[in-house]
Amino acid sequence: MPALFTYVTAVERLAAHANTLPAEFTRALGEDLEYARFGAALSELPWFGGVSLGFDAWLGRGTPPHFARLFSTKAPVAFGVKAAELVSNGALVGVEAGLAFLAGYVTQLAVSRALEPLVQSLVVTHRRRGEEPIATRNRIEWTQSLFLMQDLHGSPLVGTPAVRAKLQLRKVSTIKGIGRGFYELVRVSSQESFGEAPSKLEVDTWMRGVYVFSMALGSPLGKLKASGKYLSQRELYRGEGVDVFAAVDQGLDHAREVLTALGSMIRRNSFTARARAKLLEMCPEGSPAEVMRSQAA
Repeated sequence: MPALFTYVTAVERLAAHANTLPAEFTRALGEDLEYARFGAALSELPWFGGVSLGFDAWLGRGTPPHFARLFSTKAPVAFGVKAAELVSNGALVGVEAGLAFLAGYVTQLAVSRALEPLVQSLVVTHRRRGEEPIATRNRIEWTQSLFLMQDLHGSPLVGTPAVRAKLQLRKVSTIKGIGRGFYELVRVSSQESFGEAPSKLEVDTWMRGVYVFSMALGSPLGKLKASGKYLSQRELYRGEGVDVFAAVDQGLDHAREVLTALGSMIRRNSFTARARAKLLEMCPEGSPAEVMRSQAA
């Protein structure tokens, strides 16, 4: 959850410059931005899987839930490729809706990797006495996400009704869960990539939880949550040796490269071992930390 607004804001920035993408993704982002947000938010949604987890998410504490870890670390590229194959076959969801989901999912993948070196460095320098590293990371990512959203929109949105649109992950703003088609897209991709998948009830719970979270953030209560900008903008967002905006742009450039490659695979309906290997050269498998280490080696 801490980086949720970073990812949905990044995909909106991608959509604002969609003419730099293959035409099919340009159309999809123009028609189905809500589903792009769903793809971008997917790895963060398990934080909202119940009252206790939702409370932890609100307070910015705790470790990532099981499926949040799987979506982020186990085989995130394999998940995206399988989802692309299903979209290519016209399975489960409409093609443009599926392409929008893929655009969001790839954006999250690329941006999280671009930010990883910066976040790791900040965790070391800003960890408080006795504080667990994951708690430091959570508050840093949350604070960065607020500054990024404010940077792109010109004013703070948390505490105003306008923030609710940022977390609208379906065409209609509702407390209902996800549609059956998108659930099956997530389930099949998860089962093949991770060897397990969340139930429909679990995903519906995530969606309801994030809806309630958005309503709270859009109320005066949200101002209390936003007041937790523990460090200054210069220290955490944009200052000496720190430039989150530039890192996000770097991630978006990589997302465009990956989406161009995926678009070619989809148009040719070519998901052979060779095609997958070429994509993995561009976008290696693994968590952001693992990819960072492999690139540094």
